[in-house]
Amino acid sequence: MARQWYRGKWRVNKEIAPLVMDVLNQLTQRGLEVKHEGEYWEFWSYHPGDTWSQEQKEIETRIALLTTLFSDASIECEWESFLEENWQNNWRKYFKPQRVSSQLIVFPAWERYQPQAGEIAIWIEPGMAFGTGTHETTQLCLKTMLELFPEEKPQSLLDVGTGTGILAILGKKLGIKEVVAIDIDPLAIEAAQENIRLNQIKDIKLEKGSISEIRGSYDWIVANLETKIILPIIKDLKNCARKTLILSGILAEEATLIQEAMDSPCRYTRHQGEWVCLVF
Repeated sequence: MARQWYRGKWRVNKEIAPLVMDVLNQLTQRGLEVKHEGEYWEFWSYHPGDTWSQEQKEIETRIALLTTLFSDASIECEWESFLEENWQNNWRKYFKPQRVSSQLIVFPAWERYQPQAGEIAIWIEPGMAFGTGTHETTQLCLKTMLELFPEEKPQSLLDVGTGTGILAILGKKLGIKEVVAIDIDPLAIEAAQENIRLNQIKDIKLEKGSISEIRGSYDWIVANLETKIILPIIKDLKNCARKTLILSGILAEEATLIQEAMDSPCRYTRHQGEWVCLVF
C-alpha cells in the first residue's frame, strides 16, 4: 500500500524565515526542501501520515508563538496530502542520468547501464526530501572526493548527514575499506539503505545518530550540511577527522564563518554556482 504524506509549502519573509526553518527542523529532524530565497523564502516540509496529527499541532503552536513575538512576521503555509508512489512517479519524468564528471555518472534506479572501464556508476532512488542526490552541494563533494582519492587513498570514511547515501556509496566504489554513514533522520536512513542495496553494496555501516555519538576517527569525514548545522558540530567533526575534512552545503558568503570556526588553514576550495566546498 502506498504511504500517505503531508507537504507544507511555506512562504515566509526573510527576516523570520530562519527561525521558522529552525522550528520545523527541531520538531521533525527531517530536513527541508528550499525552493527560493529572497525577500520571501519558499520551502517545503514533509510529514509522514502516521505522525501527521501530532506534528501539525506542535507546528501550529510554535508558529502561533512566533507570530505573537514578531508582529511583522509573514508566515504562510499551504498543506497538501499525497501518496508516496505518486511523488515517486512524478520524479521519473525529469530525473535523468547525470554525468558528474568524466569518471562518475549517476542514474535513476530504473535505468540500466554497464559502466565503461575506469567509470563509476551510482544508482539512486529519489528519497522523500532528499531528492536525487545530485544537488550542486552534493556534486561538489563527489568531485572533491574523486579528485583527492588517488593521492590520499583513505582507508576509512565517515559520511555525516548521509541523506541518499550517495557519498558513502561513492566512497565504497572508490575502494575505501571502512565506510560509515550516519543521519539523525530515520527517513534518510531508509533512503540510504535502499540506495546501498540498489548499488549491491553490503558492507557500509549505516546508523541513526549524530557526530557527537561517534567514537574514534576516520581518514576522511564528509559532511554535506547547511552552515547553521555545521557550526555547532564543528569541534566534533575536527576531532573525528584523522586526515581530511570535506565540508559542503555552504553558501560562498558563509565560507568565512566556517573557516573562522575551524581555526585551521583551508587546504582547498571548490566552487559551483553560489556554493562552495571546503577541505581542511
